[in-house]
Amino acid sequence: MNWKYSITLSSFKDIEPLKTTLERMTTLGFDAVEMYGEPDSVDVGSIIDLFHSHNMSINGITGMWGCASKESLGRKLVTRNKSIFFQTQDYIKKCIELCEKLDGNVFNICLFSDDSLVQADKNHARLSESLKRELMSTIIDPVRELSLFAKDRGVDLLIEPLNRYSTPVCTTSADAMYVVKSVAQENVGLLLDTFHMNIEEDSIEYSIKNTNGLLKHIHLADNNRKMPGFAHINFQEIVKALRELEFDRYISFEPFVPDAHYENDIRSSIELIRSL
Repeated sequence: MNWKYSITLSSFKDIEPLKTTLERMTTLGFDAVEMYGEPDSVDVGSIIDLFHSHNMSINGITGMWGCASKESLGRKLVTRNKSIFFQTQDYIKKCIELCEKLDGNVFNICLFSDDSLVQADKNHARLSESLKRELMSTIIDPVRELSLFAKDRGVDLLIEPLNRYSTPVCTTSADAMYVVKSVAQENVGLLLDTFHMNIEEDSIEYSIKNTNGLLKHIHLADNNRKMPGFAHINFQEIVKALRELEFDRYISFEPFVPDAHYENDIRSSIELIRSL
């Protein structure tokens, strides 16, 4: 199966201008990129012109959640604060609209919560399964409503589980599948990220194969958040699992990029994945 490849622009936004990143991603052989989800700071017309000038597609919007930015710290769906909840809903809708305008079709939702709702094991940040289900159940109807908003705009909503040290509410593929199945809309699916999976899943390969058609997007990064091949995750088994699923969407990378000297690492990593 010949996949198309994309990468998250959020990985580069603090180290160089967007124009520079697009020029370099074109030479590195990417088919598309994911635009970072800060819709209030994006001049849509200029962005579209910039992407067209580099003949680069946008396959989706990367949600900016948790500590991703100063603005993202207050984005929570699992909250008793109605103001925060409505602001988060509004943020999601703006990202969906941005995705539509940029001809993308995926946007990810991560389930952050009020600290007061999360009575976690302080050493291990683990919640009981019953508490996780209780907290996730509170957002099923709102996500269903958001999915209808997204469906009208040709966008898939992706529930992304994160490792427990990011948010303990939704940490595994099983957690995210609970949300997806409860929402029960065709345009709601899973986004799995191998960096987070390395912490939370008993088997990354089994978890991928067990998604039963719900996997709509994947982010690849090694266990140290570098590009694949620079630490110890077994990407050969991950690629094999994706092939067994007949996964036919973008293979996307979400690395931590410390500085502008990244071209050789990214080139060797994408060549590695293509060779498997």
